Amino acid sequence: MKASLISKIILVICILCLLSGFIRMDKYKPYSETDRNKTITNSNKIAVVELDGTIASAYESSFFAREASAPALLKSLVNLQTDNEIKGVIVKINSPGGTVAMSQNIYNQIIKLRSKKPVIVVMDDVAASGGYYIASAADRIIAQEGTLTGSIGVIFSVMDYHNLLTNKLSIKPVVIKSGQYKDIGSGLREMTADEKNLMQDIINDSYQQFIDAIVNGRIARNDNYAVEKTVLTNDNLLKYADGRVFTGRIAKKLGFIDTLGDIDTAKNEIEIMCRERFNNKLPVKLIEYNKKSPFSDYFSSLAEYNSKSNLKLTDFVPQSMILSRKPLYLWE
Repeated sequence: MKASLISKIILVICILCLLSGFIRMDKYKPYSETDRNKTITNSNKIAVVELDGTIASAYESSFFAREASAPALLKSLVNLQTDNEIKGVIVKINSPGGTVAMSQNIYNQIIKLRSKKPVIVVMDDVAASGGYYIASAADRIIAQEGTLTGSIGVIFSVMDYHNLLTNKLSIKPVVIKSGQYKDIGSGLREMTADEKNLMQDIINDSYQQFIDAIVNGRIARNDNYAVEKTVLTNDNLLKYADGRVFTGRIAKKLGFIDTLGDIDTAKNEIEIMCRERFNNKLPVKLIEYNKKSPFSDYFSSLAEYNSKSNLKLTDFVPQSMILSRKPLYLWE
């Protein structure tokens, strides 16, 4: 009897999942592909997209995938470039950063997007390291006074457990490799001084890419939008790009963000920018872009609640160890 009841519950959930794929309320998915190609004369929408959590390339393809993950944001940014209904974009960021390549992918898409329509980043609790890297691609950055941002730099971590294996467990690893550096970063042995120098060169190059991105996205801005623009100087960038974090208020003073405020501040500013960009005085409407249907939202919330209610070993492991053996734009 109990097994039969469980089967029925699973069947109902599957049916609801299928229905959620077809049911779309207008406030969540306001346009179809057909509408996307039409000439819009009375639509002025501002899209709000989100990035929440660590920036990584792992794509959550399941029904419960978060629309605020890095891959989901990247997909939305690509779609927004050809969506004629959208006149401006607000990107909400709450992230300590993540992998270098995924941060660069999102940064590049924001740069492309802002060449076609205004883009504002709104920082939440944290927008550090890779989070700031992405933000620097926007036309304007807004943060709360207490937002933590900055942490400009690169980190590379590996776990060295060879002493545990050999001295405590009497396990002797045997590695056969084609070249001297093929197992660089392996935890099966201690890293040599030569290998550390080689990895330091990679970190230094990744760091320079970070600096270049901020210069290109933020210092080299030449727009004339009639909204506040705080100047970031090269001197300030190089002086404070040492991994330190700072509050939104300090970031404003140093030139790393433009305005102190919230989503309402962003809406007011992007309305001005859109009217200037498109010479259009029609009112604009704020929408959550490509948000899931109510059904999938509900089940996503359940999945998120369950994952948070059960502590895992990875909850106590630094993200740089989870994403080990790769350079990271990450604040820990």
